[in-house]
Amino acid sequence: MSIFQVQNVSHGYTAGGLFSKRHRVQVLSELSLDLQDGQSLGLLGASGSGKSTLARLLMGLESPDTGSIAFAGQPLRGIDDPFLKRVQMVFQDALSAFNPQRSIGWSIAEPLRHLSQLDAEACKARVTQLLAQVQLNPRDIDKLPAQLSGGQLQRAGIARALAVNPQLIILDEALSNLDRVLQVQILELLAEVRRESGTAFLLITHDLSLVRYFCQRVVVLADGHVVEDQAVSAQMRFTHPAACTLQDAVLPAMPVGRERKRVVSEEVQEVQLGA
Repeated sequence: MSIFQVQNVSHGYTAGGLFSKRHRVQVLSELSLDLQDGQSLGLLGASGSGKSTLARLLMGLESPDTGSIAFAGQPLRGIDDPFLKRVQMVFQDALSAFNPQRSIGWSIAEPLRHLSQLDAEACKARVTQLLAQVQLNPRDIDKLPAQLSGGQLQRAGIARALAVNPQLIILDEALSNLDRVLQVQILELLAEVRRESGTAFLLITHDLSLVRYFCQRVVVLADGHVVEDQAVSAQMRFTHPAACTLQDAVLPAMPVGRERKRVVSEEVQEVQLGA
């Protein structure tokens, strides 16, 4: 079953202004793809390829110039409560995604206050459960965002996205500001969520190693077009020049085996010491 069906979508923005002639910058051009229920899809591409623009369209924050986007078989017509109960998003800048004057617990509970019928006591119990699920200390519930590390804040963002048990979570470069240890931790956490709940994930990134580690399928964008769409495997090879550039890029290796267990264990100890 398809969650999203994107058909022949084109989208752009008007640039220029006071000191230059206004003109239209085309970002996506006749793009088509689908996202299946329960699937982890990696959306890969260099900066400016159109990844984040597509994410905004999928979230209903913008409407395409031409083409159509359907969610669960129905035309996507912007954001409403039923849609937000099924689709949530985690952003790249974890700190700016939280109200600096409100506690982490208050922010995590925000979807529950607006999208569920839970009373205050039930909301607090659910937030405590979510903190444990993303490996944060229950005492973090009363902390302000500035009191948490970047990795802890990103896990809190994931907890907020999980609050209403969505069908899909979009991760828009949500791991790019973290080191390899934290990336591994969070990907393992999300893989466990997918196994337990069947939640689908759209991982938007420029890092192929993250896609290989977490995703079942990869779509590569270049100049607003889909240039590759294939299952993730150890043997997969891209053929489009823009995709080959990403595949050939030298990136830090993902920890594996005993090394992965060691670095994750060390990070957990650091979080516990800092709690």
